[in-house]
Amino acid sequence: MPISTRQEFIDYTFRKLGAPVIQINVDPEQAEDRLDESLEYMQERHFDFNQRAQFVVPIGATASVNQYLDVSTFGYAVGAQAVTSASTGVTGFWPAANDIVSVTKVYSPSDQVGDYMFDLRYQMTLFDFFGLYFNQGGLAQGPMATYMESMQYISLINDVFNYPVSYTYTKSTNRLFLETQWSDLEAGNYVMIEAYVKVDPDYYPKAWDDRIFKRHYAALLKKQWAQNLLKFSGMPLPGGAQLNAPAIMQEAVRELAEIEQMLTKVYENPIDPMIG
Repeated sequence: MPISTRQEFIDYTFRKLGAPVIQINVDPEQAEDRLDESLEYMQERHFDFNQRAQFVVPIGATASVNQYLDVSTFGYAVGAQAVTSASTGVTGFWPAANDIVSVTKVYSPSDQVGDYMFDLRYQMTLFDFFGLYFNQGGLAQGPMATYMESMQYISLINDVFNYPVSYTYTKSTNRLFLETQWSDLEAGNYVMIEAYVKVDPDYYPKAWDDRIFKRHYAALLKKQWAQNLLKFSGMPLPGGAQLNAPAIMQEAVRELAEIEQMLTKVYENPIDPMIG
C-alpha cells in the first residue's frame, strides 16, 4: 500500500520495527523529531529530495548599502508551480526562497544576452545563423562543423568575460555576500541565483515511498528506542529475560553508518567540476 502522508510513514516504520507485536518504547513527539532529522538529512544528501532552481533577484537600495542579499526575500523561483499541502490542504507555490538548501551560482546583470544591434554577442549570433543556413556562399546548405566551432568560440568569450560572480552563503545567516564591486550593481538591476531547493513530501507524497528514506528513519527510530531503554538495561523481566538495550543501540548505529555511507556514494548529487 503506497504511503502518502506523514502519519502513515511513521505508522509503517513502527510496524517495521515490530509493533504491535513488540512494544516500541518511543514517544510520539520523539518519533516526530527523528522524522524531521531524517527528512533534513535526505534533503541535504539525496538527489531525489532536492532540485535545481533559478531565482531572479532585484538589486534594491538596502542591498547596495548592506552589501549582501537577504535570501529570505527572493520570493518564488522561475517557473514556480502551485502545490497543495497534503496535511493542511493549503495551496502555495514551490519552489520558494524558504526552500533553498544551497546556492551554486550567481550571475551578474552583464551575463544577460544583449539585444542591442551592435552588441558583440548579437552580431556573432546573427553571423552564425546566416553562416549555418547559407554556408557562407549563398547556398542553403549549412555546415554543422562551422556552426559548432562558432558556438564554442562564443562560449569561450562568455567564459572569459562573463564568468559567475564569487559569493559566500551560509544557511545559518541566510545572507548571500557577493564578492564584487557593489557600485557596479546599480539599484533596479537584477541578478540570477542558481540554487538547490528541498523537496517537501507534504507537497510530493511519492517521496514517502523512497526506499533509503524508509531505512534511514527506521534506524534513527531504533536508536531512539535503544536510548530510551538504556536506563533499564540489565533489569530482569518476568520469566527471567533481560532487556538488551546496548545490542539494539549497536545495531542501530551500524545501520545508520551503512546508510549514510551509501547516501554519500550513491544518492548524493555529484560535485560540479571546477575548470581553470
